[in-house]
Amino acid sequence: MKPSLSTPSIRDIILVGGGHSHVQVLKAFGMRPEPGVRLTLVCQELETPYSGMLPGCLSGYYTDTDIHIQLMPLARFASARMIHARVEGLDLNQQQLIFADRPPLRYDLLSLNCGAIPEPPQTGVTCVKPIGEFLPKWRRIVDEIKENQSVAIIGSGAGGVELAFAARARLPASTTINLVGETLLAGHANGAARRMMSELKKHHIAWVSDRAVAQTSCAVQLHKQGSLAADYVLWVTDVAAPSWLASTDLDTDSSGFVMVDSYLRSTSHTNVFAAGDVAFLKHQPRPKSGVYAVRAGPVLAKNLRRMARGESLKRFSAQKKYLSLMGTGQRQALATRGNWYAYGRFWWWLKTRIDRAFVEQFNTLPTSSEPVSKLPASLSTDMPEQGARCGGCGAKLAADPLRRVLSRLPTQASARVVLGMGDDAAVLKNSAGVAVLTIDGFRTMFDDPYLFGRIAAHHSLNDIFAMAATPTAALAFVTLPLMSQTLMEEELYQVLSGVTDVLNAHDVPLVGGHSAEGAELGVGLTITGEPGSAMLQKGGLRLGDHLILTKPIGTGVVLAATMQGHVNTDSLRAAQQSMDFSNSGAVQVLLAAGAGAMTDVTGFGLAGHLSEMLRACKLGVSLDLNAIPLLPGIDQLFSLTQSSLQRDNERALQDYEMRGNLTLLDSAVRALADPQTSGGLLAGVPEEHVFDCLERLRALGYTAADIGIVTDTGAAVIV
Repeated sequence: MKPSLSTPSIRDIILVGGGHSHVQVLKAFGMRPEPGVRLTLVCQELETPYSGMLPGCLSGYYTDTDIHIQLMPLARFASARMIHARVEGLDLNQQQLIFADRPPLRYDLLSLNCGAIPEPPQTGVTCVKPIGEFLPKWRRIVDEIKENQSVAIIGSGAGGVELAFAARARLPASTTINLVGETLLAGHANGAARRMMSELKKHHIAWVSDRAVAQTSCAVQLHKQGSLAADYVLWVTDVAAPSWLASTDLDTDSSGFVMVDSYLRSTSHTNVFAAGDVAFLKHQPRPKSGVYAVRAGPVLAKNLRRMARGESLKRFSAQKKYLSLMGTGQRQALATRGNWYAYGRFWWWLKTRIDRAFVEQFNTLPTSSEPVSKLPASLSTDMPEQGARCGGCGAKLAADPLRRVLSRLPTQASARVVLGMGDDAAVLKNSAGVAVLTIDGFRTMFDDPYLFGRIAAHHSLNDIFAMAATPTAALAFVTLPLMSQTLMEEELYQVLSGVTDVLNAHDVPLVGGHSAEGAELGVGLTITGEPGSAMLQKGGLRLGDHLILTKPIGTGVVLAATMQGHVNTDSLRAAQQSMDFSNSGAVQVLLAAGAGAMTDVTGFGLAGHLSEMLRACKLGVSLDLNAIPLLPGIDQLFSLTQSSLQRDNERALQDYEMRGNLTLLDSAVRALADPQTSGGLLAGVPEEHVFDCLERLRALGYTAADIGIVTDTGAAVIV
């Protein structure tokens, strides 16, 4: 039974790494949440590969998708935060993770399942671990390798042997493949090694019984046998602990791996656990193998739960013998356990069945049933959409109801108001001159409070930049979910660190604010500014202006899809990078290009904000749909979901005439109504300055594009 949403979090368990043990911890806590306990997954990647399926992927039997466990949906299933970051250190006294580019993160309990790193004798070789970095390198080798070139695979254990068979299946038949290692299948039965030797010879793979000590441009230097020609060198042996562990006071073995007891708990720090390759089992040492991480997962989950409760822990027993299945190509495999071994198609079938089932259990998760509406039919038609409501700008009120509310309010007139509601920011006169003022904010759309704070700050500053003004100060209003005082303090620190890191980068001090309890994390920022030499407004478009957009669109559907478990890692990475990128550099470029009007593209979508500009200047536009930059993968995402603001935003598309067989069902057209969070600037620039403007914007890192021309027809056309 899941805990009530009103149960506050009291303890933070931080999981570092998305390895084979931690995915089981997440699944276990998702199936049976622990009241008062919050999980946080800190990981460099958004998906984790299952090492047992890597050879099959390299040979072409599996796709990349087949072998990866999607961490974000799994974390969401476990009600865990996911923070996409690289750990650089550990402060055991303060109970904090240390990062290079963000504030430290506090923990109550810490668990490490971040694997080992390769330790080749020198640079220049291609390391198989980490797998996420190796896969694109392998694809390049497959594309680039020429006839009669050679590959040396360093490491003749099970991993190296399977890699050799995968290379034979994928590379040209003329490729020379050498498997280098002092012992073939060390730790396995002699009979199994002899059978594997037979299969290697059958597939024209040579085993070189020696140890690699160095590498030159086209050869591997061996310990005993001189040099071995090799155009490509793949490293599958000699792993080391993550380097940052050496700077901690954790007990480690001679190789730097975390020493743990029979409970998978650090022998020096009782609130730190470790499993998988990063751990050394003090009383039952074992070789590095994924099988132990898989077996340790359920015990680790139980012990983290029991430790949080203050209960006695469960012992982990690492088996001495286990079934090992090694593919040899042509859908056959060698099975070994102790001194027993067998070979054939059955073992390949069993291996693929086990491997697929392991990954599938984490990618196909139980779904919670939505509450059934008991409303009568007469009321149900006005029921808001159920399910996951969007965060970010997808959570704001739609344009039409907002416009109606503002029209019902008394006129906000004052001698001090130069420009009031309707533009990106207000402009006020005071005794010292003129001030620019805006407010913005939303509830979180990320598990990571620091990243959320950064994006909220970028988003709020955009209203000032859209007026070509300079931001000068900020006030913050933060809503925090109810937790223990310690956790609420940490959450506020993380989100305000993100806010202030961005504000300080723009020389904007945070001068005050307020905090309050609420259902979930939210941030609102009031930004003050000073007008620049030119005050750009929405209504300043001129006939013949070209419309320049500084960022791609699609963040709304990406965030909606992520919240609903339809994660596209490429789309999410691109969306995060776009939202966490300042528009400040673009302002001066656009001003220098003679921009006469500007706005930022946010919650009402590109179509909605452009309609506001056109209404203000009473001109038309011809939009080139193919020129509008889109985030990758949103075609597929629109077929799965949409932002909760999408339907209301699409009303703005009624202002536009579709030409060239376009319809409202086309994903590129729907993207025009997609609500943007921390979106790009949209500006009108004279034709003669467009080329230079785009060149300068792109040199600064913007995905800038010329997306249309302002016309005098009074019509808005999409072609």
